[in-house]
Amino acid sequence: MPISEPRTRNAFQETMLGLTFSPLQESDLFSRACVEQYRTADLSRHAYRFAQVFEPDVLREVALLDGIGYDRLAELRHRPSEATARLGELADGAADLSVVAAVNVAAALISVSRFGPAARILDRTAPRATTPRDSFEVGMLRFVVANRRDDGPAVSRAFHTMRRAVESGTLPADRTLDACAQAVVWYMKRRDLPTADFLWYVAAGRELARHPRDLGAGSLSAWYRALAMVPAARGRTRLTRRYMEFTREAAAHSLAGRPRAYEAHFLKTYHESTLKEHMYVTRDPDRAEEAGLDLIALDPAWSPSYGELADAYAHFGRLAEAAALYEKAAATGPPYYGHHLLRAARARERLGDDVRALEHYGRLADLVPGDESVLRQGLAVARRGDDPAADRFRSLLDRLRTPAGEAT
Repeated sequence: MPISEPRTRNAFQETMLGLTFSPLQESDLFSRACVEQYRTADLSRHAYRFAQVFEPDVLREVALLDGIGYDRLAELRHRPSEATARLGELADGAADLSVVAAVNVAAALISVSRFGPAARILDRTAPRATTPRDSFEVGMLRFVVANRRDDGPAVSRAFHTMRRAVESGTLPADRTLDACAQAVVWYMKRRDLPTADFLWYVAAGRELARHPRDLGAGSLSAWYRALAMVPAARGRTRLTRRYMEFTREAAAHSLAGRPRAYEAHFLKTYHESTLKEHMYVTRDPDRAEEAGLDLIALDPAWSPSYGELADAYAHFGRLAEAAALYEKAAATGPPYYGHHLLRAARARERLGDDVRALEHYGRLADLVPGDESVLRQGLAVARRGDDPAADRFRSLLDRLRTPAGEAT
């Protein structure tokens, strides 16, 4: 079996499809945290937590690999497990739930990228929110949905809603700091909120962090990881590392106090950010590699762990090692199977290994036969080696050029 082919449906696919996975298979931190949170959620309390939230294209890839219509999956019409059947029933009856329960149901939907149903629940629930905490939690979830849908104006509105709730002075410090961390991250990445709001959240977060005993270690870790982006953008290596050390210490404290998959995610995101720090701020290949290896050791069933280190190898010119790790990431399966396979194909092509590159382009064409860029790249490689696969790529390209309804 080629190294780039996922061998079976992995825990991530099962989690995204059914909010459960087989206990017999190797599982990643995201899947464990996501399933555990859903199983133990108390719908009467504002306490639903995400390890990570994925963009719609990740769910689309799961649908493609499993042969399920994307709309059926995205709208939760496909309910293959007891967990998704229960979630679907809760979502269908969300109008009859309390505000807190409806918000938690929306959060559960968001945790597996069902953004459409979640957004509709939030729209119906927002007018019923009567407390600052209710308004804050609705605003936070609206931010997550808008962020994953690349809706900048809606992101800005959500942060404004959260700020008003924070200014009431009634919110738990941890939740305020969570909002501050998100504000810093998405301002630094995409300027998704006004500068005045960004500065307000930075000031609020700094003030809260002055009293760490009042905060959960996980929230504190996320805050310092976000804050490190500010000096990193200016190339200030020492201050970046100082904040990252605070991040690591708080993450380790959180995991020691409660050794679950959710808490392990704080250490995982530390390793991910450290890898980027040494790629783009310190430009230290050895320390970047160390962070990548730590990431893989912490979450070996997670395909992006291999992809992250592969990116570092490619960045520092270690192309053969990058290609091998992209292939390992693809073989591990989703998320980002297609992305890792494409990066592997391009790396093999640059290495002059057209045989392996063509194999990868062929699998990509199987997955997304309507991707013109992939077909053109595959055709170019096939032509260069006079490979008969050129006929297939050419035929698929011809179909794309043929107007709908016109005979071929």
